[in-house]
Amino acid sequence: MKFDLNNLLEKFKYDPNSVKKNYDGKTDIYLAKASYRYAYIKRILCVVLVLVIAIFLLSGTLSYEKFYYLAKDIKLANDYVNSEHDTITYNVGNSQSFATYREGLAVASRERFSIFSSGGRELLSFDHNYGNPTLVSSDKYVLLYDVGGKQFSLYNSFSKVYDKTLNYPIYGASISRNGTYALITSSQDYTSVVSVYKSNGTKYDYNFAFARVVSICLSENGKDMAVVLVYSNGDEIRSEIRLYRIGKNDYKSESISFCGIPYSVQILSGGNVLVVGSNGVNAFNSNLNLIGEYFANEEIYLYSFGEDSIAISCFSSESGKTDVLVLSKRGKVENEIEFNERIIDISLCNDYIFVQKMGGFERINLSNGKSVQIDIVANYHFIVQSNNINLN
Repeated sequence: MKFDLNNLLEKFKYDPNSVKKNYDGKTDIYLAKASYRYAYIKRILCVVLVLVIAIFLLSGTLSYEKFYYLAKDIKLANDYVNSEHDTITYNVGNSQSFATYREGLAVASRERFSIFSSGGRELLSFDHNYGNPTLVSSDKYVLLYDVGGKQFSLYNSFSKVYDKTLNYPIYGASISRNGTYALITSSQDYTSVVSVYKSNGTKYDYNFAFARVVSICLSENGKDMAVVLVYSNGDEIRSEIRLYRIGKNDYKSESISFCGIPYSVQILSGGNVLVVGSNGVNAFNSNLNLIGEYFANEEIYLYSFGEDSIAISCFSSESGKTDVLVLSKRGKVENEIEFNERIIDISLCNDYIFVQKMGGFERINLSNGKSVQIDIVANYHFIVQSNNINLN
């Protein structure tokens, strides 16, 4: 059959009047027009898809392996999130780590690492021998590393992407949405080393000879990194935060105003930076100017970062009560909740805070104060209680 260029070009000529000209009266004219528009858009999209794939292949951005993995990962679209989930079974151990991943769950024990979909289906499972496995995750990857050990592994939902054994122990990690990840380690010449791995294989090392890195956080786009340092000179301890642009050695820095050792740092979605420690919280803007601070009367022993806020927990041994406070991205107290016991853990998620207590859990809606309490009793029965909480 002879190739007819004019006939091919006619297929890409948008002529809605042709529908009425060729209308046979056997179908609804509205549906006929909609069908014509759909067929035209489908042809255009097919051409665009072919051109985009060709450009990516020629530039080396998209390889056969990446395209294959992308096609395989489409099966995750069959799983959806609802209020009821199937039972998830995993190995229980003394050292467990959990992370959410693509609306599902990643679980690591000392013997095994698994990823489950939101419907409870096991997508991936690998054996390992990490002594203290810890997980951090983003939409793209899950990073599993051994705290105090030298091994780490990078996974997506169907395969192990990369693994490596370092020369020195790992003490912390962070991962961004675009796949860039960073590890806190050390070396023979430096007290602390932060190694940053980009998704294209590029690696950057940031070396610190006179300070110890206690926490790091990558921005969502993987372009910036916040580093919290502690300097010790005899009895004097000084804390500092630095903000690096990945790939460059220059940085912005600012002293941390609260006393005590910093616990963790977080770059929020809007660019603000929060640092939490044993005695308080500091809030910085994207230029690392101090814009807010909170000083705690009791030691902060629990904390959880949200998208634009942080929840902290302080226990008073004198009263036997626990105060849970939610602070804004500027370090201002937005909610305060009191419990008549020492709570075990907290987690901040959107407008809800989850509190683990002895024998059960409580979920509190921060916008209206409504609480749902789940008490775990014998034989795995659950009693659900609802009440209202006064949010100060």
